[in-house]
Amino acid sequence: MADNTIASTVLFVTGFTCFVAFVWGVKSHFRKTQRIPDGTKLISLLSTLGFLSFITHLALGHPGAAWGFALLLFVGSLALFSWTVKSTRRTPPTLAFDDDKPSFLLLQGPYRYVRHPFYLSYLMYWVGTAIAFNGALSWVIPVALIAVYLQAANREEEKFAHSELATAYETYRSKAGMFLPRLSGPVQSGC
Repeated sequence: MADNTIASTVLFVTGFTCFVAFVWGVKSHFRKTQRIPDGTKLISLLSTLGFLSFITHLALGHPGAAWGFALLLFVGSLALFSWTVKSTRRTPPTLAFDDDKPSFLLLQGPYRYVRHPFYLSYLMYWVGTAIAFNGALSWVIPVALIAVYLQAANREEEKFAHSELATAYETYRSKAGMFLPRLSGPVQSGC
């Protein structure tokens, strides 16, 4: 029983820290060029429901045997999120599903490895919340969020494909993975 309490407490602290960081990002880091897009509102709703489900499972004290792996995902998620925020401080991207026309290409920090490091950090977190517990129900919201983040990433890829940065972005796409780094190594500045 003590092990469950320790696991639940550690997961709550790290999971809560990630969630608060993500909320801060939406409120304070990302640029908004219009009203908050409907897709961002959907992400916010699903994220709130997912976090409430996560803390409910923790309150019941039922972390699964893989809770340590979930903890690693949380820590990795927060580290990647922080690195990406630091790398985009001067040129923050817009919110998911924004209709802006891309005017710059990010190639520093984690963008040297993956094209969507913010989404990757969120995916790591939500997979961690599902892994923290045994059972198919713990995967419902994370799978829904994975689908929404994939749609958002594809939408951003389309925006670049139809912008003045299309050629540079296509070169970048060939060198950096969407969510997983390519084996060829990091992108050099200037692609």
